[in-house]
This record gives sequence, structure tokens and C-alpha cells, in this order.
Amino acid sequence: REYLTGFHKRKVERRKVALEEIKRKLKEEQRKMKEERHQEYLKMLREREEALDEADELEHLVTSRTESVNIDHPNHIVTVTTISDLDLSGARRLGLTTPVGNNDGSEEEKGEEVVNKPARAMPKKSRNPFLSEKISSLTATLHMHSKKRTKGKRPQRGQGPRKKIQKSSTGRTTKTQRRRLTGKMGRDQD
Repeated sequence: REYLTGFHKRKVERRKVALEEIKRKLKEEQRKMKEERHQEYLKMLREREEALDEADELEHLVTSRTESVNIDHPNHIVTVTTISDLDLSGARRLGLTTPVGNNDGSEEEKGEEVVNKPARAMPKKSRNPFLSEKISSLTATLHMHSKKRTKGKRPQRGQGPRKKIQKSSTGRTTKTQRRRLTGKMGRDQD
């Protein structure tokens, strides 16, 4: 008897160890994802700061402002400024390059000095938090193995869900339907 119950004990122990391992892996994967999201956030923050610095540099390139109109609304004030001159080509902000010709030395040297760096747009805001496929699969296996066992009558295998049989209005039933109905009627009357 002790020999036979040992199998069950070892099986339960293995199941416990496996569940602990799954939980540990899940926590480790969540920690990795949190760190990756943090690094992504820091990278996005640096890019936004650089883009804002570039926007401040553009403010210095404005050579003259011609018209400024203030419009009063009930909740806020709108200021519309018309900018007439803006020197973006000198700072290479628009990615404009001087055409490199097939002429002699001087123009070719100038063409090589031109930086072909296109202006970066403002980086996008953070995406929706993404879940790793590994995390979702680990969670699924954890829930599958840690499902609470219910005591009591076990469901019968292979018969599928029980359906109540409606009495047909014609009054004709099959033999199996009559047998099912008589069995149910006998239990209901107790």
C-alpha cells in the first residue's frame, strides 16, 4: 500500500515543482519586459528632448516676423504669428543639398562637405504596453496546471453536455427519447 501511494506523492511533488518553476519563469520574464519598457521609455525621452532642442534652434533661424494677431476666446487666447523669412537651407534643416556637378575641383569639394542628414520628426509617443508571447504562454500553462480541483461527482466522459429534451407537439418520440424521459421523471418525483 505504501509503495503504491508513493507514486502519487512523487507525482504531486513533481507537479508542485513544475508550478514553482513556471511561476519563477513568469516573474523573470515580466521583470525583463519591465526593464525593456523602461529602456524604451528612456530612449524615447532622449529623442523627444533632442527634437525639442532642434525646435529651439529653429526659433533662432527666424529672421523677421511681420504680423502677430491675438484672438480672444472665452477660455483661452490664440496668437497667430505670420513668419515671412525663415532660413532653413543654411542650417541644412530640410535636408537640402547642393547639386554635385561634374565640374572641376571646387564645386565637387563643396558637394562632398554637404551633410545628407534628413531632419528627424518628433518621435512618436510610447506604444501600448506590449506583452511577450512567452509571458502569455507561461500564464496560460500556469492557469492550466493550477486549476482548482472540485470534489464531488466527476463529469462523465464522452457523453458531452446534457441537453433537456423538449416534448414535441406531434407526440411521437423515439425509443431513446422515451427512455431518457422516463429516467428523468422517476428522479424528479422523489
